[in-house]
Amino acid sequence: MKNLNTLYEGGVKMKKKDKVFVAIVLFLVLVVLPILIICVQPAQGAETFPSKSIRFIIGGVAGDAYDINGRKFAPTLGKKLGVDVLPVNALGPMSVHFFDAVHVATPDGYNLGFGGALHRMYHIIKPGRLKYDVTTLPVVAAINTFPDVVWASSKSKLNLKTANDLLNFKGPIKVNLFSPILVGVCSLAILAKERNLDLRPIIYEGFPEGHVAMLRGDVDIGTTTVSGAPLKYIRAGHYIPLFVWGKERYKELPETPCSRELGLNPDLEDTIQQRVFLLPPGTPSDRVAKLSQGIEAMLTDPEMVRWGKEADQPLFFMTADE
Repeated sequence: MKNLNTLYEGGVKMKKKDKVFVAIVLFLVLVVLPILIICVQPAQGAETFPSKSIRFIIGGVAGDAYDINGRKFAPTLGKKLGVDVLPVNALGPMSVHFFDAVHVATPDGYNLGFGGALHRMYHIIKPGRLKYDVTTLPVVAAINTFPDVVWASSKSKLNLKTANDLLNFKGPIKVNLFSPILVGVCSLAILAKERNLDLRPIIYEGFPEGHVAMLRGDVDIGTTTVSGAPLKYIRAGHYIPLFVWGKERYKELPETPCSRELGLNPDLEDTIQQRVFLLPPGTPSDRVAKLSQGIEAMLTDPEMVRWGKEADQPLFFMTADE
């Protein structure tokens, strides 16, 4: 008859205290260890972020200023983060399409947007266009770049030659709108309310079509960054620069006044010149911080600094708080 204080397993006699020890070990292996593994995995994932390619949503069409900048940033940003950064275009840097693309993306840190700082003036475009508060999109970082220039078409029948001609004009003014929502045009809309201007935005499918309209005189004024085609058309005499948004004149247009000189709304200055890196709402804060570090490292990379100087592209890193 078996002794109740012993147990035979595999021919080995086990005492009562040994049974307790075995039970504890089994409990640790079968119950506690799996829990520890589950708890440790998120921490390990956070430490190794990023571990796969990042989808880089560029707010702009191929060939525009945002696309050129974004595609220049992507390889260097990838090197700093240690993964591939894959550019994807979303129509218009300040368009509903761009904000929607970022808003619906998975908030895991692997979807990063690059567009204009329109989140500061969302109240202009929210009614009927955006179904959510665009300020809920977390800003990872921002950069300062080219200022925007407001120009008049040399073929316009309004004969606008100076900023004061525009600011004092009484009557309808047709505004060239390159995308459904353009930060410069939104700024002009705010200015129009302050100065009682009658602006009539006319939407075109993209920059090429909008420029053709300006060259023909189908629209009176337009606004976008002082780079690429606009600067080329200004120098050729097709566009007449009226003023640039900012605190000082732009060196490529030394005779053109800045908005600060004209006493225009100072709150619009930084909004015009800033480009922001946005994330889907709910992106973990540790991953936001990691991406911010990568963006800062990218902008201070010697190759990127050299490119900025050669392209006359002033790229100044700013934190989300700035």
